[in-house]
Amino acid sequence: MAMSDSPRFDASVILPFGDDEEAVGLAVKRTAEHLRSLGLSFEILAIDEDSTDNSHAVLALLRAEVPELRVTHAPGRGRGVDVGAGRAQGTLLLVTTPDVASASLDGAGEACRRLLAGDGDAEVALGSFTAARRVRAMAAFRGARLAGAAMHRRLSKRLQMLSLAVRITAPTGAVAKTAAGRFGAFARFG
Repeated sequence: MAMSDSPRFDASVILPFGDDEEAVGLAVKRTAEHLRSLGLSFEILAIDEDSTDNSHAVLALLRAEVPELRVTHAPGRGRGVDVGAGRAQGTLLLVTTPDVASASLDGAGEACRRLLAGDGDAEVALGSFTAARRVRAMAAFRGARLAGAAMHRRLSKRLQMLSLAVRITAPTGAVAKTAAGRFGAFARFG
């Protein structure tokens, strides 16, 4: 499926998974609950990066409860973000992992609201999530091989190389650095 320029959803959540049967179901449920509570329209793209456990069975059990869930395959570890971005139909891309989404998506909803209101191009909470305006940021996601703890740091660098306005928060959430000068040299985000 080719990238559509007219969005069908406020957000497309890209959730790459491998052998994550312990976390992927809870991640999908909590993500859906969080975005519904914010009144956002969304899709959750669970992207299989060659899992060998029961992750697919867990996701199949959730389809009735979470109709926004779509499951697809990406050949090889680290390809899920690229494949998910290519299939996304939302105004925003929200990238996270099952372990993070099953614990907490603190700040993700606020980031989505700011971006939907036109306040910046992307927000990266290192170690947690990356949210970006799909059309503006697509080049940063295309061809990306991203996995593990460095995923969001690498995405932030790719987004900054496009001269986009990017807010970056450290894992503590205390200080954010920005690119493209829209938000000033440093800003505090909570």
